[in-house]
Order: sequence, then C-alpha cells, then structure tokens
Amino acid sequence: MHLISLVMTIVVFGMWAFSMFRLIFALRARAVARTGKDWPGPVDTLQEWRNWLRDPAFKQERRQIYAMTAAVLLLSYMFSLSLSGPV
Repeated sequence: MHLISLVMTIVVFGMWAFSMFRLIFALRARAVARTGKDWPGPVDTLQEWRNWLRDPAFKQERRQIYAMTAAVLLLSYMFSLSLSGPV
C-alpha cells in the first residue's frame, strides 16, 4: 500500500510540476511580448498573473491547475497517513 501511494503521489506531483513550469514560462513569454523587455520586472510579472487569474479564456487551465494542486495535497496527506498507520 505504501508503494502504491508513493507512486501515485510522485506521478501526480510530476504532472503538477510540469503544468506549473509550463504556466510560469508562458506567463513570462506574455510579459516579454507585452512589454518588449527581455527581463520583465516583478510588476509586469504580477500583472500577467492577475490577467491569468481573471481572464475567462484561461478558466479551463485554472481549473486544471487547481484540481492538480488539490490532488497533490490530498495524495500527500494520504501517503503520510499510510506511513503513520499499522505496518
């Protein structure tokens, strides 16, 4: 049971990490395109995050990120419970 929980947690965390890195790089690319700066500052970056959080075009992507985040947290909790339970 421990091995199954661990593998599931690793797989879901890998998917979450891939999605988050893809999102971060996409938002950086949008900030570069919008500002024309090679290294957009924190204000430009935060503006892109705000746009991503509010724009209806990204609703599906936001839901996927939220669901994967919840899954990572839930699986991590379940894995910790399986380690503390009887062997």
